[in-house]
Order: sequence, then C-alpha cells, then structure tokens
Amino acid sequence: MKKMVKFLIGLAVSFERNNTIIKGKIIKALDRSAIIEISQEDADKIESPSTLTVVHHSNYEIITNQEHKKVN
Repeated sequence: MKKMVKFLIGLAVSFERNNTIIKGKIIKALDRSAIIEISQEDADKIESPSTLTVVHHSNYEIITNQEHKKVN
C-alpha cells in the first residue's frame, strides 16, 4: 500500500457510516486507512463534529465515471 499512497490522494470515494452513504475526497493516505474530507452536510448527517474522517482502505470505494470500485 505504501507505493499507492501518493496515487490515492485526491481521489473521490464513497463509504458507509451510520447506515448512510457518504462521498468525499482522500486528502491523506496512511498505511491502513485514509483521511477523507466530506461535506458539512454529510458530516451533519452522520453527526460528526468535523468534515474530516478516517476510513480503513477496505471500507471505501473509489468513484470513477459514476462507478464504484472496491479497493481491496
């Protein structure tokens, strides 16, 4: 995964949190997870105090051309 870290930054992704599908953008990729920036509206939906959240790589899908592709 370390070689993919730079590739992942800036990618649009979706993930599920609190039974809600959330879309965001990877702003930092770590070995096992990514820090994802989400909209304030989505943060409010999942009752998050921040627009930044951490998601394990296996728990998000990359959004490409309106399609979702599982990372792992």
